[in-house]
Amino acid sequence: MKPKEIILQIFTGGYSMAEATYEEIEQKLVPLLEKIPVKKVIIGWALQQELYKKLGELLHKYSVEYYLWIPVFSETGELKPVNRLLDFDKREVKNYNLKSSEKFEFYCPNRKENQRSFIELYEEHFSMVDFDGVFLDKIRYGSFSNGLSGVFSCFCSECEKKYKQNGIDMEVLLAEMKKVSEGSEGYNINPLKINSYSNGKYTFENSVWEDFFEFKNQMIYEALYPICEFFHNKNMKVGMDTFAPFIAYFAGQDLEKLNRLADFIKPMMYRITNAPAGLPFETDKIIAETCTGNDLEARKRLYEILGCKENRNGSFDIEFVKRELDYMAELGVKTYCGIEINRIDNIAPVDPEYVKENLMELENSKIEGFVLSWNLLSAPQENINMVLDCIERRR
Repeated sequence: MKPKEIILQIFTGGYSMAEATYEEIEQKLVPLLEKIPVKKVIIGWALQQELYKKLGELLHKYSVEYYLWIPVFSETGELKPVNRLLDFDKREVKNYNLKSSEKFEFYCPNRKENQRSFIELYEEHFSMVDFDGVFLDKIRYGSFSNGLSGVFSCFCSECEKKYKQNGIDMEVLLAEMKKVSEGSEGYNINPLKINSYSNGKYTFENSVWEDFFEFKNQMIYEALYPICEFFHNKNMKVGMDTFAPFIAYFAGQDLEKLNRLADFIKPMMYRITNAPAGLPFETDKIIAETCTGNDLEARKRLYEILGCKENRNGSFDIEFVKRELDYMAELGVKTYCGIEINRIDNIAPVDPEYVKENLMELENSKIEGFVLSWNLLSAPQENINMVLDCIERRR
């Protein structure tokens, strides 16, 4: 089996505030470029054209592919007019504020003006930089981290029209959503009354849920199709940031569909992160938002359905992660597994042993490689040294 490729990811800040300088990036990046065969660098999304141009010159000297990291259905509202997601009570879905530069504020993918605003933002602020591709983030609806309404959306006039066109019984759907919010008729201890999970798909006692989530998956695919075509027509490659398959389903990300549009996909297998996309975090949110009864019983049921062991020392079951990655490989997805190397107090308590476990345990999976996430600049040197040590061992 060929060695796994390495991709580096760098966060420069949000649209409202830059958080990095070229000198900081160069200092952290060059030693890695000199020691390991980095395949790609993903960077974004602060408005720093000159920084990106200068960094592009450096990376192309090392024959490294250069990708702009940019959110699609979130964050755009800081610079452009947008239409927010509306929940089943016609209220705007609330943000999840991780920090001032990331609001996790989501917009309706069915509204053409949201798609146009994203393209206009790219053209005005990033098109003058010689990127090899784009890395599309937040290509989804809200998740349970946005509350129950983050998933029970969107119900704007455009979406309601499409529900009817797709034969979804709105009366039945809204009635079931009300039962979940009230915790009635068995919804208090079984998230959405799931029957089974396999290969990125769920079945439910009431099939209206399958209709609803399949609809959302299709809407994200249709919204991304012209966006990906826009970049491919510019001879730019397209990477995608997604949830792990078992979470992606609830947010409109059908990985089999998205694979038709992307040159590669990075599932965020953040096994220890206590923030959006973190596996323990999102799983806890599924339970907290859909079950009003005994959390321990609800957790036991969900883990049994998933075939997943309880978290060990705060990190999610790595054997389950392997099965999720195998499923993606079987789909033919060019997969780069996202693993944390950064450390953030109370959010990502990543230490060298955790980094080692991910790299060594997932080395024999069928993925193409790893995205060392989600911010190289926040990775302590001891974590970086462990990356170098693991790569040296496999040579």
